[in-house]
Amino acid sequence: MSDAHWQDFLARVVTPRFPDGLTVSEGMGQWRDRVTSRITHEPSRLVWIVTPDRPGLRQDIDAIRAAYRSEFAQQSVGVLAGSGCAAF
Repeated sequence: MSDAHWQDFLARVVTPRFPDGLTVSEGMGQWRDRVTSRITHEPSRLVWIVTPDRPGLRQDIDAIRAAYRSEFAQQSVGVLAGSGCAAF
């Protein structure tokens, strides 16, 4: 995936759902292919979103994950959700 493709995805799919802000960290991912069982490494991005709970939140996150899986040919896209105390 090119940086331009990622930036386009971020602008079209993620930012409209979370316009108040987010953080993107780059990393290196490792996963086991479900078909071949081979361990594969590839660049990855972690998107950190701090937001209050609201109606439709889960659906917005699921829509982003589905779009990413489809556009970038991924077998899975992880999500970690939790509650905490934050202030800005």
